[in-house]
Amino acid sequence: MLIQLKSILTTRLLHPFLLISFFILYCWKQTTWFFDVSDGLMAWLAGIIIVGLGLIMFHLWMCHPVRGAIAFTFSLLLVLFYSPMYNMVKSTNRYLMVVVILALLGLLIYLKTSKKEFTTLNTYLNTLFLLLVVFEMFNVVQGYIVDRKWYQPISAELSHQELVPLQPNTDSLPDVYYILLDAYSSPTSLKKYWDYDSDELLGFLKDKGFFVANRACGNYDFTPQCMLSTFNMSYIPHYTTASKAKLKTMALYRKGIEENKTMKYFESAGYQLVNLSPFEVLDQPRKYHVIRIPDASRTWRYMAEMTLPGRVALDLLNPKPYQSNINVIEELKESCIQQSDQPKFVYAHLLLPHGPYYYNEKGELNKEGYRGKEKGLYLAQLQYTETVLRDMVNHILSHSTKPPVIVIQGDHGSRIKHPSIPVEEHYSAFYTVHLPDKDYEMFYDSISSVNTYRILFNKYFDADFEMLEDKTDYYTPLDLD
Repeated sequence: MLIQLKSILTTRLLHPFLLISFFILYCWKQTTWFFDVSDGLMAWLAGIIIVGLGLIMFHLWMCHPVRGAIAFTFSLLLVLFYSPMYNMVKSTNRYLMVVVILALLGLLIYLKTSKKEFTTLNTYLNTLFLLLVVFEMFNVVQGYIVDRKWYQPISAELSHQELVPLQPNTDSLPDVYYILLDAYSSPTSLKKYWDYDSDELLGFLKDKGFFVANRACGNYDFTPQCMLSTFNMSYIPHYTTASKAKLKTMALYRKGIEENKTMKYFESAGYQLVNLSPFEVLDQPRKYHVIRIPDASRTWRYMAEMTLPGRVALDLLNPKPYQSNINVIEELKESCIQQSDQPKFVYAHLLLPHGPYYYNEKGELNKEGYRGKEKGLYLAQLQYTETVLRDMVNHILSHSTKPPVIVIQGDHGSRIKHPSIPVEEHYSAFYTVHLPDKDYEMFYDSISSVNTYRILFNKYFDADFEMLEDKTDYYTPLDLD
């Protein structure tokens, strides 16, 4: 049998087919429980057909079957794994991807002009990708065995949370505007680490009747975790070491955000939900896509975004972050003007002052993004964000038919990697609230996001939620036995 296997690996052109199989298994391993096997099988069959056609084309181009297969495999490797390769080299030097592409072109030219048979390289590629396929199959099976233990209880906890019946304590419920300004650090943090004084903005907010928490914090330093905790009014379950893979936990965070308690409470009270965010919420689709938050639970889309054509399509078809922000602001303002018999809950999530940095301190837009030291760019875009914030507040207050509730928060701090920015800054967060009656007794200067809706539901729905201790980077224990 070993002799037969050696003969097959030496004489057959298997590596392009093994590569597409490895790609499907790799995606499966990354997402484990969220991978749709039927979609994966369809993608694999489509890939096998494409590989067969590609081999014929490269054979004709190279005028040699082995050289054509080798050229096709290296081209396919770049096409299939373009996104992770791009992300990897971008972290080092954004122009390295050009070097990679030029190296591939050089290899193709060499294979086209060479007279060598390359049988040894063909055997090596067959062997390499066969081993990778076997290795990934082992990883997939192992992932199912290990992940089953933590996935099922956490998924059940996030998807089937029991709701305490709430009754509105007023006949005229206020509209609620929840504006999330991504990566907006607290005034105390800005003063301490940027030497930036927010007094002018804070004075504006206080004149408008807002409460401002100068030392507020987010409970985590990663947006999906922050939003999951905020909307479920609790700390998120502890994830075992085996579940730390980013894509898998990302899918669970999104699942918890989609089925969160806060939105369900508002919906049950007759609120119209307006979702202007990068997350699905109940039956509301997301408003825009953030490439840093991949669709791990959407098998086709996740696999497509791994590839060169999928990444190019994503960049071309999805608006840049600055345009997404413009769209969200416009729709937020439109929602204020629209009249409705229902009270409304509007969730507007802006990627401001979060990078990429498209605005300077004067509010001048650079559609290609500003380059330079990140700390300075962040502060410049934050100054622009202050202008946006004032404009939104003025618009909401002037166009609301009844006094609204307005909650404006950062989810976490800047998270900038700089010698002067310690880890504690990563958890700082901007926090300001406007209530119609200006009764801010339950709010305090060091409040964290986990308590926001506990307070609001206690106030407007006669709930009896206890205030949680404000913690950062805290995970509730989960009994997996």
